[in-house]
Amino acid sequence: MEFFYCYGYGRLSREDGGKLESDSIKNQRDLIHDYVAKHPELKLVMEGYDDGYTGTNFDRPHFQEMMAAIEAGKVNCVIVKDLSRFGRNHIDGGRYIAKLFPSLGVRFIAINDSYDTAHLDSASSFIMPVKNLFNDSFCRDTSEKIRSHLDVKRRNGDFIGSFAPFGYAKDADDKNRLVIDPDAAQVVREIFARRIAGQSCKAIADELNSMGVLSPMEYKRARGMNYKSGYSVHGKALWAAVTVRRILRNELYLGVLEQGKRTTPNYKVKTVVERPPEDWMRVENSHEAIVSREDFELAARLMDRDTRMAPGARAVYPLAGLVCCGDCMGPMARKTSTYGKKAYAYYICAAHRENKSVCSPHSVSETKLEAAVLEGINLHIQTVVELSRALEAANRRPMRQVKAGQMESRLNILRGELAKKQATRDSLYRRYAAGEITREDFYEFKRIFTQDCEDVERAVEAHQRQMDELLANTAPDSPWIEHFRRFGHLDGLTRDNVVRLVDRVLVYEGGRAEIVFRYQEQFEQAMAVVQASFREAV
Repeated sequence: MEFFYCYGYGRLSREDGGKLESDSIKNQRDLIHDYVAKHPELKLVMEGYDDGYTGTNFDRPHFQEMMAAIEAGKVNCVIVKDLSRFGRNHIDGGRYIAKLFPSLGVRFIAINDSYDTAHLDSASSFIMPVKNLFNDSFCRDTSEKIRSHLDVKRRNGDFIGSFAPFGYAKDADDKNRLVIDPDAAQVVREIFARRIAGQSCKAIADELNSMGVLSPMEYKRARGMNYKSGYSVHGKALWAAVTVRRILRNELYLGVLEQGKRTTPNYKVKTVVERPPEDWMRVENSHEAIVSREDFELAARLMDRDTRMAPGARAVYPLAGLVCCGDCMGPMARKTSTYGKKAYAYYICAAHRENKSVCSPHSVSETKLEAAVLEGINLHIQTVVELSRALEAANRRPMRQVKAGQMESRLNILRGELAKKQATRDSLYRRYAAGEITREDFYEFKRIFTQDCEDVERAVEAHQRQMDELLANTAPDSPWIEHFRRFGHLDGLTRDNVVRLVDRVLVYEGGRAEIVFRYQEQFEQAMAVVQASFREAV
């Protein structure tokens, strides 16, 4: 009697696990053991079961162990429950069973499919590739259904990641919903606050490491999660500038859920490819925000400014990255000079510093500039408060209501024009069906009137948007007015209040400075409304 030394192999993917109890690892093992017991020529010397692995490829730990045992001559027979447990890729599966195993002298047995290469007949030879093709098709259909199901969940704002992002946790009652993790969320808020206060991403990372704050990876591990990342290069993952920068730019902390950024070409190819941003699935207000939009946008704006710190400093100077040359509009560099024992700091046009033939120095004392900016900020805050009172008075004037009515009237005219063009476009088919116009004229007129309708639609949208913005920006309690009002009177400059109030400071030759405040457009709109209102009143 010829003896065969067998490797009992089984597999179960996540997709298979919840469907049939008969596909369980235990059932596969029991079936193989029972089959071997009934066939005395078979000796089970090794076995392995890949739990949680797809059948579309053969990159599985125990499958590779089996192949190594075959090549080492330890086994010369492979036993599986059925062909689907061996694999669902009909091309590679057929290559193993029909070519590789026979060339190595390996017997292959699929119990439930009654397939045994030691006792092949024409029927078995025909059925094996058909079943492999069926298993492959089943896997393709399952993959498409799963992808479709996950896309629906993404569009509905359901979080489908394995691990909640840093700052959040999965809701205990709904694993697809994110809730704030108080401890991690406080670290996220601290990162935004430090960036707004002037610290660089590297300085923030170094500070967090020195304070012993766990990085996102270590935080997940400390919570008992089996989390791995390709970003870890040390035994313990530390905070790094790239980690801080990634948090500062992630709209997740605004309550925006962006998913589907990466995908694989198909169910067989597992190479991850990046999707273009327009194909991402973005859902706003899917969960509670950790930071305000004001702080998020402010941090993003400061990321693009030159805010390098002096050696040994913990934060940047109040005006760093905000001072520009009023003529060439380039940045101005902060320099220091020493006279005797006293250091003197000043700003100079960076372009002129690099090339004396470009622009002019525009040199200005840092102390004088900061004093002027402080005075300008306090004056602007006072002006905004007074402007708010003037807007209250202007809104009570009849002329203000007339202006609003005029804007609405112009909008109604545009809407009426749009309705006429749409009616004309819609009547074209009736005229074509009645034989009044030719087929060529029908398509040409349709193209022209469709373009006209789209142009008017854009005009309506633009006018409505302008009207809404004007009414919102010129209300006495507009958010931008409250933004300035809450600062009151400043006794000194700090990095935080400067970046929240000032967009940039323009310095002209001779020491003259112009402050461009944040919400400058809204301020000018409100001033124009007040001035027009009082001119008409007079």
